[in-house]
Amino acid sequence: MYYATLIKYSSYYAFGKRFLLQKEREITKREYQYLRNNEWFQVREEEIIHLLSQDTEEHL
Repeated sequence: MYYATLIKYSSYYAFGKRFLLQKEREITKREYQYLRNNEWFQVREEEIIHLLSQDTEEHL
């Protein structure tokens, strides 16, 4: 999952979305790749951790 936060100016419109100052939004990988080079944004990637259920672990 990818997230972006506008850190300069009050709002910014891109990709059909309005970003508001200091409000984090979930974004796509494509949007992340574009916005990570934009000094107006702080972006982050969150790793997805897949946990095994107890039933699955017992059968391993």
